Amino acid sequence: MHTALRFGNAPDRQPRVGQSLVELAILIPLLALLLMGGFDASIMVSDKVTSGSAVRQAARLAAELGGSQSNPGATTASIDMQIVRNVMAMAGGMTSSTVSEIDIYVPTSPDGNYQPGVDLVDKYFIRSDGSMTAGTQTFPLSKRKQTPPNETSIGVRLVWTYNAPAGIFPKNMILSDYSVMKAAPILG
Repeated sequence: MHTALRFGNAPDRQPRVGQSLVELAILIPLLALLLMGGFDASIMVSDKVTSGSAVRQAARLAAELGGSQSNPGATTASIDMQIVRNVMAMAGGMTSSTVSEIDIYVPTSPDGNYQPGVDLVDKYFIRSDGSMTAGTQTFPLSKRKQTPPNETSIGVRLVWTYNAPAGIFPKNMILSDYSVMKAAPILG
């Protein structure tokens, strides 16, 4: 039996010039999709961090302003407007999102999350031009207790819509963030 050895450019080995081109044509769209998805995700995370900061700052302000005990001459609307303006100023740093609702509420659930129809709430709806409309108003200053040990927990919730700039994420994702703090106590 005789075996022939082939060296160099053997007749059964054809150069595969087109293979690299096909692989590149498949890979480029996938890489572009990953790159744009990463861009969308990073913008959404940035807006989520900004939203979280806005509600924490607003809850802190709501706790400091307290209720009718520390603000005997103030109205609920004037105190709420200070809180809403604070949220809107902080949320102005959200690059691809629009705020649609701000709620100031007393949480009844242990985790502090807003429970529609259960929690006392003052709702404010934000239009695309930045103007506000008051919605449900069931959380007056008189219900914001500041006397220890029964201080009222005050929550601020922000509802916002994320519009993905690269269009990889679903359009108009509705997200929300909230923060809860105890009303500042009146001692003495």
